Amino acid sequence: MDPLFDAGVVKDPLLTELDKAFVREIVYGVLRWRGRLDWIIASYSRIKPSRMERAILTILRMGAYQILFMDRVPAAAAVDESVKLAKGMRKKEAAAFVNGILRGIAEERKEITYPDLQTNPSEYIAALHSHPLWMVRRWVDQIGREETIALCETNNQFPPLTVRVNTLKESREQIIQQLHDEGIEASPTPFSPIGLCIKNPPSLASWGLLQQGWLQVQDEAAQLVSLVLAPKPGERLLDLCAAPGGKTTHLAQLMEDQGEIIAVDVSHTKLQLVQENCRRLGISMVRTKALDATKPLPFPAGSFDGCLVDAPCAGLGTLRRHPEGKWRIKEADILRLQVMQNQILRQAAPLIKKEGGILVYSTCTLTQEENEGVISAFLTEHKEFHLEDATSLLPAGCEGLVDIEGYLRTFPHRHNTDGFFAARMSRSVAQRHPII
Repeated sequence: MDPLFDAGVVKDPLLTELDKAFVREIVYGVLRWRGRLDWIIASYSRIKPSRMERAILTILRMGAYQILFMDRVPAAAAVDESVKLAKGMRKKEAAAFVNGILRGIAEERKEITYPDLQTNPSEYIAALHSHPLWMVRRWVDQIGREETIALCETNNQFPPLTVRVNTLKESREQIIQQLHDEGIEASPTPFSPIGLCIKNPPSLASWGLLQQGWLQVQDEAAQLVSLVLAPKPGERLLDLCAAPGGKTTHLAQLMEDQGEIIAVDVSHTKLQLVQENCRRLGISMVRTKALDATKPLPFPAGSFDGCLVDAPCAGLGTLRRHPEGKWRIKEADILRLQVMQNQILRQAAPLIKKEGGILVYSTCTLTQEENEGVISAFLTEHKEFHLEDATSLLPAGCEGLVDIEGYLRTFPHRHNTDGFFAARMSRSVAQRHPII
């Protein structure tokens, strides 16, 4: 979503910064609130949104969003501009259709009703808090109704900008002081020892500290994943599904740029992002290879001290940053992804050294099938691996982020981070007992 928006809007020389901000608000606002917008539009239309022509539905969503969420835009102006867009399609009946629905919303918006919370809680949450019904039902079963509401509310908020300090160049304390001198407000992240929360940052494209490699944009929970692997200088690591390289470069930092990391991704183009991040951050120990990690990999058995499998997933823990994911991901995708995740772990397992090799599996999703379900199946199939508790590998204050089984697990509404899952597994020739 971001690269497309950057190409179509941010880099348009004809748009002012105010124009770009206005377009961003509408685009991301409609993506966040599409479910509620469609519920409201359906209340005023004889045609269901699912049966409308896509261009007309998009115009209605944008107009309704301005009426309902943008106080600085007069409702009449939102209606008029939407009608002009419809007329531009050269469909007279479409313009009248848009006009009628949006005027109805503008005049009666305080009287909109939703499903009853007590009798239809999932339907209520899905409509009011703008999430797919299948997703809401899963979360209600997993974490309960009240937490599901809190999670959905958080998903509809703008996430904080979190960066990782490049400790190969400076300490976090020194960077905070430098940011302060530049008039930028930065505060230490509560969990990651090298993270910063930035308020009112400058444009990322022209921010000197970022472009010169002193900082790396990365969510705080993502920073914790590398700590779970806990690599040491001089080791040889395999990083599967590595692009765009946030965790790859963090592992290199932890290793003081000493040793070797083989960063694997199926996409040549995305591996260029890994290479660019390494150059910007001053990292020389990373080598990239374009390979399909679901198939046998061309490395000798037992040749890596550790491996990170940052698996492709449904991404339900990152909906604050990627609201389009709510509508792009389908429930059927979860089992398809689970199959892929299992395949990647099977390819990684024999490449870890037999005694004390470490395999870390991580996702940025919240589904049980993609997380503990994958690990349970893997450990059943691979008796030479056992699960280790992640608690001792994380800084003080992170105890609440590790569950009773030893998994790192974060939630946006609980921890103000992306939703992440990570499992650390150790390989040993001798039979070990799993943690309780």
